[in-house]
Amino acid sequence: MTKKLGLIGLGNMGSMILEQLLQIGILKEEDLYIANRSRGKSDSFAAKYPSVNVCDSNREVAQDCQKIIICVEPVNVPALLLEIKPFLNEDSYLMISTATVAYKDLHKIFRGKITKFMPTLNSSVRGGITLVCHNEHVTDTEKTFFENLMSNISEVKTIKEEDMNLCHNLTGSLPAIISEIMLELVRAASNHSINMTSEEIEHMTMVSLAGASKLFIEKNMKFEDTINRVSTKGGITYEGIKIYEKNLPAIFEEAFDTTIKKYDDITNKVSCIIDEAVNNK
Repeated sequence: MTKKLGLIGLGNMGSMILEQLLQIGILKEEDLYIANRSRGKSDSFAAKYPSVNVCDSNREVAQDCQKIIICVEPVNVPALLLEIKPFLNEDSYLMISTATVAYKDLHKIFRGKITKFMPTLNSSVRGGITLVCHNEHVTDTEKTFFENLMSNISEVKTIKEEDMNLCHNLTGSLPAIISEIMLELVRAASNHSINMTSEEIEHMTMVSLAGASKLFIEKNMKFEDTINRVSTKGGITYEGIKIYEKNLPAIFEEAFDTTIKKYDDITNKVSCIIDEAVNNK
């Protein structure tokens, strides 16, 4: 396969992916072709990596590259695909960062090789999980190419399309979910503090959380095992755990119900956009 790789969309996720892969030497600057709706972002990126090829348009990326990573908002995917479609062929391989655009809708525009994937903020420190699902046209060679590429900055988990929304709730959303839970914990602790500042309490919480994560992974400790190790029946931690056990399930159920509905709403919205665009073409 050609070494050329295109990327369209230099937002937070697109630029993060390229930064990581360039820094560890997986990609060569001269093999990379980029385009962004705002030319300023492309030029800023090229100022840091001067051998990168800055394209004047998305169409130019599609003309130059068979392998193209697309990192744009879901509602912008239909217009982008229609724009580059004249330059796509049976050898084209699209890797689209989205959990909310269904294959059945993507195939209305392009029935070729498409991988959908969802990286996370954790990839910026070469951690976390990138969710991946391939359509039936993606060959084993291309699956290996993409999964090897992303495994340099995260663990890669290949899943079915119908599991993408739920799993993204557990991977992509997790930094924000944990941050909100820890923030409320810090605020509550600060209300009971005598001498410690909120900043000191937040730092201790962060360091303890990092240690707990190492404990889970390196010692292969399950969540329930950890609770049993730390929480002794009748002890102080046990009394707190009982409160969390009582109140958290309803909160998480409501959050999953709300977010999964939002995923479905966006998927349906994009489906309507694609139908309208294809029918009016």
